[in-house]
Amino acid sequence: MRSIQRKFTTENYRDGETLACKGVDAPFMGIVRSGMLREDRPTPQGRTHLLALTFANEALAPQGCVRAKCTLTSVGETEVMTCDQRTFEELASAIPRLQLNLLHLIQDQLAQAQDWQLLLGRKTASERVASMLVSFHQRHGRPDEMHLPMSRADLGQLTGLTLETVSRQMRALEKAGLIAMPLPTRVRVLDAVALHELTGDAPARVAA
Repeated sequence: MRSIQRKFTTENYRDGETLACKGVDAPFMGIVRSGMLREDRPTPQGRTHLLALTFANEALAPQGCVRAKCTLTSVGETEVMTCDQRTFEELASAIPRLQLNLLHLIQDQLAQAQDWQLLLGRKTASERVASMLVSFHQRHGRPDEMHLPMSRADLGQLTGLTLETVSRQMRALEKAGLIAMPLPTRVRVLDAVALHELTGDAPARVAA
């Protein structure tokens, strides 16, 4: 890890700052060490649409974001490690395990992307919101309380729902005792098993 840290560039971003990854100079590889990044794409109407979130300890490919004409923005105080392609290839040659670890990380994130497409394509509104919260809780490391500094409109863009529907579904989960929301941007998962049951996924996928 020390070798990787010496080769990677570590940068800290304040809330709302854009990741410096423009054009051909965009970093090849990135890892979010703390905080969170949001990926937004401009719409033909001149607005932006939230496509994805990258949590702490997840990898990202800034060049791919640039090709898709997306913007990466920090959510809260965020620390990101990046490197260029040549540096990463040198590291991978010196540390063969790095390539395998990266492959496993990418496979996990591809599986998450597939799950998200299933969420948007086949699930009901209640299943979408429950699935989103379960996913966020797992990717956060199953903390006692999650910090989600995003609006209900943002969450609606992620789930393909209106902000009113997202708000209604989250209030229903809170009323049922599955979650608690001490603040609009704070969520406590009180019953992870029951919340997972509402996702419509197979029981075998519930984390132990």
